[in-house]
Amino acid sequence: MLRIQKRVIRLMVAVSSRTSCRQLFKELNILALVSLYIFDVICYIRKHHQFVELNSNIHTYNTRGEMDIHIQIFSTDLFKRSVINTGTKLYNKLPGSMKGIDNYKTFKRNLNHLFFLIPFTQWNNL
Repeated sequence: MLRIQKRVIRLMVAVSSRTSCRQLFKELNILALVSLYIFDVICYIRKHHQFVELNSNIHTYNTRGEMDIHIQIFSTDLFKRSVINTGTKLYNKLPGSMKGIDNYKTFKRNLNHLFFLIPFTQWNNL
């Protein structure tokens, strides 16, 4: 699917098939399919955050990850690949300033902006 998306982007801009699409995605304000999936999963977790438990609810220590969602441990592969587990891990990679936003629409707008500023592969360095 990503190859098809890149081909369509190249056709829209009328560039050669060997041109990198990274800058074209930014110029056209389009998220790649992988980024769009990650964006939707994080937004789903954020929208339904009342059903998950924060680390600050588990213990009373002031830690770096107190605003992170507590990762539940299950032994089944079905849960490990579930949207809830994947979304929890992705949400926990967000910068602390993003997790502190109360308004959902503001969170979504800032998350979209973050995807265009910093590629997801570099989020570990935040």
